[in-house]
Amino acid sequence: MSNWEALDEFLRTDPRDVGCDLALDALHAYAEMAAAGENPEERFPGLSVHLRSCSACSGDHEALLRTVREFGGEFR
Repeated sequence: MSNWEALDEFLRTDPRDVGCDLALDALHAYAEMAAAGENPEERFPGLSVHLRSCSACSGDHEALLRTVREFGGEFR
């Protein structure tokens, strides 16, 4: 990726995006809410934005959501 491509990608980032670090801190609560049939996007809008743009965190979310649905329980 060139410097110009990296800059262009950065400038397209939604300012509501919380980034990977904060997303990973709250991912367990987000997945638990989703598994319970609640709408985690209302409580964690910046995390929702991030999951739409970050394939790594989105993959972690999907794996965690499958785990919560299969095994139940809380991850705290």
